Amino acid sequence: MFIRFFILILSLGCSASFAETNYSKSIEDFTATLILNKYTATYPENNKQQISIHVVPLNKRLKYKKCLSPFLGEIVSGKLKNNVSVKVTCPDTEEWSTYVRVRSQRLFASVISAHALRKGETLNNNNTKIAYLNKSQLRGGSFSKKTELLGSRLKRNISTQKIIKNRDVCFVCKHDQVIISAIKTGLVIKTSGIALNDANIGESVRVKNSHSQRIIVGIVSAQKEVRVAF
Repeated sequence: MFIRFFILILSLGCSASFAETNYSKSIEDFTATLILNKYTATYPENNKQQISIHVVPLNKRLKYKKCLSPFLGEIVSGKLKNNVSVKVTCPDTEEWSTYVRVRSQRLFASVISAHALRKGETLNNNNTKIAYLNKSQLRGGSFSKKTELLGSRLKRNISTQKIIKNRDVCFVCKHDQVIISAIKTGLVIKTSGIALNDANIGESVRVKNSHSQRIIVGIVSAQKEVRVAF
């Protein structure tokens, strides 16, 4: 089963006394857990996401009577959004309620450069790393696993800690010598060729057969490997 990772960012203010500060923290912690549970129930578990939760500190001038019953909580809008207000209620005989503001977002795994990289450099475990970023930052075909990029080469210089996107790399690069695998009903014939354009796994590439000099179109199946059907 996949494991969901979480980030809890709780900015907690200080009250006039330790007891008051500690009790405000209990309210804030309850709110963070409530939002966390909402995310857990709403989105499937996987290891490609993290949840960032920021609870806005309660006003340190406000004092809350200690609640002897478990808190009750509800999102005021009824919907899980990036910015919500949560009503926290103490259901004691002397009932009281307060409102806590929460900012939260889902962060998605993305491969970024570990340091500045040069055009033509081969990507590996040492020069790449995983960062968790907002979805709006990931437009343009990013990669969620380092293994998806191992062995590919950069088509341009990349500065440090930049998202590596599909357009930045090639598994088969123009002028590469590649292995051509021709497959038909279990029969595999292999030969060599020269790539005439850049392409990544699953993309089509034009290749000149080194023996026949014919130009064929195949699909990139691995680093410097192309498959064609006949």
